[in-house]
Formats: sequence, C-alpha cells, structure tokens
Amino acid sequence: MIKKLSIAATMLLTGCATSNMNYTKPSSQTIINQIVINEKFDTIWDRLVKNLASDFFIINNIEKSSRIINVSFSTGKPSDYVDCGNTVREFNNARGKSLYTYDPSDSASYTFTNLQGHAFNAIRTSRLNGRTNVYLAPEGEGTVISVNTKYVVDVDVKYYNIVNNQFAGNENFTFDFSTKSEFSNPGGVTCVARGNLEQKILSYAE
Repeated sequence: MIKKLSIAATMLLTGCATSNMNYTKPSSQTIINQIVINEKFDTIWDRLVKNLASDFFIINNIEKSSRIINVSFSTGKPSDYVDCGNTVREFNNARGKSLYTYDPSDSASYTFTNLQGHAFNAIRTSRLNGRTNVYLAPEGEGTVISVNTKYVVDVDVKYYNIVNNQFAGNENFTFDFSTKSEFSNPGGVTCVARGNLEQKILSYAE
C-alpha cells in the first residue's frame, strides 16, 4: 500500500508536467546624473559627504583636491536600483497551473521542466554590488555634480529534483553594466539602471 501511494504521489508531481517562459525587456530609462547647484563648492562638498556617511554607502576614497568621492554599496533587492525586465514562467502538472513572475535581477523561486520533461524546483539568490564615482567642480557661481555608477548583479540558481528534493546542480550569472550603458545578452537578459541611486546621491548635495 505504501509503495502504491508513493507511485501515485510521483505521478501527481511529474506526470504530464510542462512549463514555458516569457521574458520582456526593460523599458528605456532617461537618467539624470548631472546637475548644477547655485552654491559654492565647499558648501556642497561638506553637505554631500555628511549625507553619504549617514546612509548605507561605504566611502572608499575622498580626494577633495581631485574633486572625486568614491563610494560602494550592496543590497539584496537589486530591482530597487536596476531594471532587468520581467520574466513570467508557467508550470503545469496534474495539480494544476502555477505562475511565477519576477525581475531577473531579484531573488525568486519557481518550478520548471527540462527538455526531457523532468521537473525541478529552482531557487534564485541575487545581490547587487555597486561602486559610484561622484565628481564635483566649481562652475560659474555654482557647483556641477555628476554621478556614475558601476552595477554588478550576481545571481546563483540552485536546482532540486521535484520528486525527492535532491540537489541537482547550480548555475551562476553576472549582469555587469553602468549608469548610461546596459547589459545585454543576445537572446537573454537585458539590464539597465533605474536612475534611483543617481538621483538619491544628487539629492544629498541639494
């Protein structure tokens, strides 16, 4: 009896299982990463350093003579600052249909079938690390400020057999791009900056 139940459960999980995926690229972004503030350089510099130090940024280097501030940051919710489009996955088996929607830059979990029709659970874990250069310089009676960020999204995907939950392998991906450039993998994911981070830093100078 136990054996029959086990076989039935296996058929319920894997019998006639199918899956599909649809990916939509991110919309183009208009990013403002440079402004001019009608205040003196020293005033803006001191205000910006103070505000950066009070947030989640790590200040790596400050060179007032070179007019450069370099900061780094990290977050487990990359889609707050980058846009890698939208993935919709559908999984069907005897239990019914499941839909999974996520930004490929973020952590997520889903169930899918491979080319042989075997079903697996996937667990994605992602993290965004970035480094930002902030440049300040006197301009007329005011100060010009520009912000440029290097974004690196690291994604690790672990696969588990849906029947016995045994580990079945893993893959690693990296999406690497900057404020005004995009990551583009032909036939795969496209990522762009949202401009939120640049706007946050610029607001600290105002």
